[in-house]
This record gives sequence, structure tokens and C-alpha cells, in this order.
Amino acid sequence: MKLRSIKKSRIASTFIALCAIALTGTQATASCMDAMFGRVAHEGTELHELAMTSLNQNGGADTYFTNGEGRVLDVKAKQFDDGRVRVSVVRVYIPRNYITGTHDGTLAVEATYDRLHELAQTGDKLGGYTLLPNSVGADAFQCGTDIAMALDSE
Repeated sequence: MKLRSIKKSRIASTFIALCAIALTGTQATASCMDAMFGRVAHEGTELHELAMTSLNQNGGADTYFTNGEGRVLDVKAKQFDDGRVRVSVVRVYIPRNYITGTHDGTLAVEATYDRLHELAQTGDKLGGYTLLPNSVGADAFQCGTDIAMALDSE
């Protein structure tokens, strides 16, 4: 009886040790970091440009971008001591002719879409995206989130 308990505890200890090794391996660590801070943004990529703009504008906090065709990005970035930049990007989409439950809601969505299109035409381009003022970006991102939730609930 005692021998079985010892074997079971050794199997459990071995399993825990293997899990610990797997978590500290390079791939698993990268996956954990991706989940916590986002992907590594490599220099010369559009993702790196967006991340650096986020760091310069808001210290890496929520920074909003649009492509002018209904796409809104919420970018958060973090720069580590070794120089790596990790970035998290959340995308939402505002359809051009989206119809809400009320006429006023539909007009508000259309106005948001048109405002994004106008800002994308006149603003500074970073790749295919334009930096949005935080107030406009936050409102547009919330609008896109609300639309996504409404579509998901149907």
C-alpha cells in the first residue's frame, strides 16, 4: 500500500516538473507573454509603427486608429527594458449602412462612419491607418463594439 502511494507521488511530482519545464520553455513563455501583453512588434512593420505611435501619444495606453472604411483599431503597447515592444490590437468594424432599432441610432452610426472617413482623408497616415483623436476614437470603438454585440445576439 505504501509503495503505491510513493509511486503515485513520484508520478505527480514528475508531471508537475514537466509542466514547469514546458512553461519556462521559449515557446510557452512567448505564448504567455502574448496573452498578457500582446505580440512582439518587429521594427519596420506596420504593427511596430502603430505601437510606437501609441507609446508616443499615450504612453502605450488606448490609442485609436481607423482605415476610413469602418475599421477601428484600439492599440495598446508596452516597451520592455530589453527594447522589445509588445502590442495588443483589438479591431471592430462599423458597417456603412448599419440599421439599429431606432432612427436616431441609425443616424448616429452613419455619422460616426462618415466622421471616420473624413478623418482618414485628412489625417496623417501610418501605413493604411490614420490616428484618431482619443475622444473620437473611443466613441467610434464603443460604437463598433455595440454593433458587434448586437450582431452576435441575433
